[in-house]
Amino acid sequence: MSKKYLVTGATGFVGSCLVRKLIDNNEEVHIIVRKKSDNWRLRDIIKFIKVHYVDLNDENEIKELFEKNSFNIIYHLATYGGYNFQMDINNIINTNLIGTWNLFKYCKDSGIEMFINTSSSSEYGEKNEAMKEDMLLNPNNMYGATKVASTILCNTYAKSNDIPLITYRLFSPYGHFDSTSRLIPTVIKSCFKNEDIYLGSKNSKRDFIFIDDVIDSYLISSKINNKYGEIYNIGSGREYSVEEIVNKIVYLTKSKSKLYWGNDLGRQYEPKSWVGDISKIQAEVSWKPKVDIDEGLIKTVKWFKENLILYK
Repeated sequence: MSKKYLVTGATGFVGSCLVRKLIDNNEEVHIIVRKKSDNWRLRDIIKFIKVHYVDLNDENEIKELFEKNSFNIIYHLATYGGYNFQMDINNIINTNLIGTWNLFKYCKDSGIEMFINTSSSSEYGEKNEAMKEDMLLNPNNMYGATKVASTILCNTYAKSNDIPLITYRLFSPYGHFDSTSRLIPTVIKSCFKNEDIYLGSKNSKRDFIFIDDVIDSYLISSKINNKYGEIYNIGSGREYSVEEIVNKIVYLTKSKSKLYWGNDLGRQYEPKSWVGDISKIQAEVSWKPKVDIDEGLIKTVKWFKENLILYK
């Protein structure tokens, strides 16, 4: 019997790529969206998806969803506050904490096989070494703080009620369908137009991971059994400076863009080190990234060149 998958955050970057992969695999996919959601990333495949118009902050709507449907696997990717323009504190709390709790608590008697909660490396705050799942958490913004709170809340409830749950702390995914407000798509688009590019600190570092590897980690989650609150880092295990990434993109696009560094772009922080230790998930399910940064950027530049019309 085929399994039923429920995906929240399905219209976003990572969520839409996960949905597309599940559809490619001929799975039965259900998604939760708000009526005002922009589904441009799913427009060409929406006819293959069962869409539920549900607000995660409306407990009655979620209750009705579970009364009328049963799901084997739930991928929870709905989030708010990960972009520097998402600063509404009430939305950050309502989406990341209240919305997550409203959804998860109805899994208690639903018989799900696994709930995959999506969190962020922002839970850690800045560290001077590779980030491990058992490290002290010290988030330095409200987004990270609400992610910590929702992870602890769900983990505690899962252990108390034997609800299969794992949490993925994503580092910095990039690739096709990425938001143009983020570094790599912003630089790629500007390079295509040979525009001047204004950037922050060239020494700021991130652990970039190609989107296909991220999606593979979600698909392999079915092999993680008998877990009731385990946490896994999903990253490449390597860090690159913004300068390295930008220079690679300029080279790949053969752009004549001029780079202007040291600008105040409204970022909350520019970390000098940010990398995940991914040894835990590697040891437990033999997952590891397959696409290195050079191959990933080549694929990303090619995709954006062929699909810029989607962003107009």
